[in-house]
Amino acid sequence: MHRFSHRHVASVFVLAVTLMAALASAQPASAPADAAVIAVVPFRNVSGQSVDAWIGGGIAETMSVDLRKRGFRVIEQTAVNRAIEARGAPPTDGGMHTILLEACRQLGADLLISGSYQRLGDAVRVTVRLVGVRSGEVLDHGQVDGVAPELFELQDRVVRSVVERLADVGDPTAEVALGRKLGSGPPEDVAPMASGWGPAAVTGAIGLPLDEVDDQVTRPGPVQFAEGGSAVAGRPSTTALRTAEPPTIDGRLDDPVWRDVVPITQFVQTSPTEGGPATEDTEVWLAYDSDNLYVAFYAHYNDPGIMRANRAERDQTQGDDQMSIMVDPFLDQQRAYLFSVNGFGVPGDAIVNASGGRGRSRSSVGRTSGGSTTGSSSSSRSSGGSSSVGFGIRGDSSWDALFEARGGLVEDGWTAEMAIPFKSVRYPVRSDGQPHQWGFQISRNIRHKSESLVWSPVSRNIAGQLTQMGMLDGMTDLSTSRNLELLPTFTGLQVGSLDVQSSSFDESDPLGEVGVGVKYGVTSNLTLDFTYNPDFSQIESDRPQVEVNQRFALFYSEQRPFFLEGQEIFRSATPTNLVHTRTIVDPRYGGKLTGKIGRTTVGVFVADDEAPGRLDDVSAPSFGRTAQSFIGRLRYDLYGDSYVGAIATAREFGDDYNRVGGVDGRFRLGRTHAVSFLAVGSEHRDSTEGDLSGPVIEADFTRQARNLSYAVSHSRIDPNFRTMTGFVPRVDTQRTDANVQYRWWPEGTIINWGPSFTYLRNHSHDGVLEDEHFRGNVNFEFARNVRFDAGFSRDLERFGGIDFRKTGASFSGLISTRVFSVTASANQGDGVFFGDNPFLGRSVDGTISLYFRPTSRLRTELRTIFSRFVNPADDTEIFNVKIYRWRATYQVTDRLMFRHILEHNTLSGTLGNNVLMTYRVNAGTVAFLGYDDRYRQGDLIADAFFPTAGFERTNRVFFTKIAYLFRY
Repeated sequence: MHRFSHRHVASVFVLAVTLMAALASAQPASAPADAAVIAVVPFRNVSGQSVDAWIGGGIAETMSVDLRKRGFRVIEQTAVNRAIEARGAPPTDGGMHTILLEACRQLGADLLISGSYQRLGDAVRVTVRLVGVRSGEVLDHGQVDGVAPELFELQDRVVRSVVERLADVGDPTAEVALGRKLGSGPPEDVAPMASGWGPAAVTGAIGLPLDEVDDQVTRPGPVQFAEGGSAVAGRPSTTALRTAEPPTIDGRLDDPVWRDVVPITQFVQTSPTEGGPATEDTEVWLAYDSDNLYVAFYAHYNDPGIMRANRAERDQTQGDDQMSIMVDPFLDQQRAYLFSVNGFGVPGDAIVNASGGRGRSRSSVGRTSGGSTTGSSSSSRSSGGSSSVGFGIRGDSSWDALFEARGGLVEDGWTAEMAIPFKSVRYPVRSDGQPHQWGFQISRNIRHKSESLVWSPVSRNIAGQLTQMGMLDGMTDLSTSRNLELLPTFTGLQVGSLDVQSSSFDESDPLGEVGVGVKYGVTSNLTLDFTYNPDFSQIESDRPQVEVNQRFALFYSEQRPFFLEGQEIFRSATPTNLVHTRTIVDPRYGGKLTGKIGRTTVGVFVADDEAPGRLDDVSAPSFGRTAQSFIGRLRYDLYGDSYVGAIATAREFGDDYNRVGGVDGRFRLGRTHAVSFLAVGSEHRDSTEGDLSGPVIEADFTRQARNLSYAVSHSRIDPNFRTMTGFVPRVDTQRTDANVQYRWWPEGTIINWGPSFTYLRNHSHDGVLEDEHFRGNVNFEFARNVRFDAGFSRDLERFGGIDFRKTGASFSGLISTRVFSVTASANQGDGVFFGDNPFLGRSVDGTISLYFRPTSRLRTELRTIFSRFVNPADDTEIFNVKIYRWRATYQVTDRLMFRHILEHNTLSGTLGNNVLMTYRVNAGTVAFLGYDDRYRQGDLIADAFFPTAGFERTNRVFFTKIAYLFRY
């Protein structure tokens, strides 16, 4: 594409302005005596590129000349500039401050026209605001996009639109008429409705068309990691208004500050139609002071009946319509903080990694293959690309920040407000007056339409989310006070258990325990956490899994808050999991230091675990002793979504020890490709295996794009490698994975569909082929939240010296509505029985989940997990296990919630009944009252004592827990 020289554009532009001014002065149009007096100020250069500084003055001069030519009374540009400079401010519009308005009032202006512009390569965006001088309110606003070679035509469109709007006003000298005709800010008095309160900010919009320009010009590329991480190239930018009068966070948009802020209204789709216009109007306002970032949302609906909003506990609104902001304070594109809210003001928060997800950037698929009961169980999608970016920003919601959110339904949608304390996030230190530049994104989900909207455009042809964020610019003098949080806890419980020998149920005396948690902000970007005697009684039990006939250990995710926060720092970009804190069972104390120093991310974790010393043999040398765990992590950020790092882990228990150390890294290559690697070694000693040592080496290459995606990886795990702080269920592997996926995007009834293929080959270090896996898959995503996936696989799995060849098929699907949802998956085919005498049998397993939300306060889930295995030689059923799990929550108020879980396993003959009441004030202050009851089928406990097949109580716990957060 031909590119204009900045110098040539400037020369031509200045000449054109001079000629237009001469023509206008030669043939002036007569202005009515009562015409509005207009002041036009030079437009602000948001991009900050000095080579484009001339454009702002040029736009203002052209606007002045054209308005005067059409009969409007326009104050001379030089007079406007002198009046503003006399008050100690630059002539450009820096954000509607008082000095600007005072200068216009002195000049007798009725209306102020201001704005800003961004030049991103050849793409140019101009934003215009019409401001009533007397009230200071933004009466109308709009924006127009174009390209630099068509700059004159772009300016003409802006001027024409402004003139047309002004010409529509009957008496432009009266600000009341201006507000009535052009649309005023949020009304102060709105009649309340039955569902909540009336509509708040209703802001007009200048009719500036968003022209469809060539994709290569208008679609910004990924953020470029500039020197020091201080600049963004090729992405949109916005500012927040500094306020001395913070809003009241009640979900009503009637605070004075919102009338002074120009709302963000331009959103585009990421799904179902990439880059398509939003089908519903959205308005977002931003403001801040030294302590908080304030956000206001107005989600409009043409048909409010499609709205999905439920009252739920924090972080449990994934099925609702939501609005979110995402901030990357360091602008390093490594991780971001996500804050969300639904129509009832239910808050959610998460940590998002560079790919826009919750965990490590896994590069290969089928990691569980070679140990499943069916050959088709490896049904994960190709890692090269996701099936849809519609709702792709899903972070790790285990992170809980202290922030405030409120919301409510209005006539045409819902409104919400947030106050996010800067203490709740980590951000770089800036000197007084030096502006912050944060990566920034706003998103909205409309579930009924499968529609996802963003402020900063997201392309499926660019891997990741953080590299496609815009920028929040200009915040200054943020609080540098160090955050100190104290969280004392008190837990009282009474425990009962069945004495099998006596058939009696024994109950202990009530017990009480005290614990404490401390969080201290060493700096604004470095945090120290410490906990003593933590209690996790309220944590929901592990989601059930079929445990019979498993060749390798099952993975159970971490759910305890202390271990979850900051866990993304310790992860690597490859699949091997070196940090799995579930290995720390019952910590007496724990501490961690996490944060960032310059471009270096730091993580240090220590814990003292009492569980290993709880032995039945009191004479054992390790009885009563504790295990010490250490994890250290350094990661140096090179550029966006790229780093090199080091990791070290250690665990000691008596004379036993395990130590792991090495390096890893990830390098983003262009928009779609990436390379990752891991190289670590271990030293291990225990009384069973003696002294062992061995390495792990992994590398992968991936491409993630709109249509074609693929990944290739290779890993070698030595037979003598061991980790006691991670989760590596299988060693002695030399494994190569490859997958390829192609997607078409009709973006109609079918949003996207396409096939994927996966191939895996694994040898032992002796050169024996242990596993070979091939899978073909096809996936469809339909409009209105419907998905379907089907696959076919052929596998070889070697076990007990025998090669088993397996064939399998699988399917999965999802249908979701506002009230009812169904998800189902099933695998059927050949499977290996992993016993002393292994054989190839027939297997079918799967999961069916039903979700029912009859009211906004009640949500229920019934999940059935099943697995059946048959010996084909004589049609003997080896096992047939079913697990039923019922979960219901009722949100009585914003703070009070009841939860009930009922679970039955037919194979083990167990029944669990759990009831929990939660009263949550914020992320730290909370009270729990719980009851947990466990039963088991009598003849499965001990036939001699319980010959009946009825249920016998085996365990029971009553507990209460109170935690109160003190924040300084």
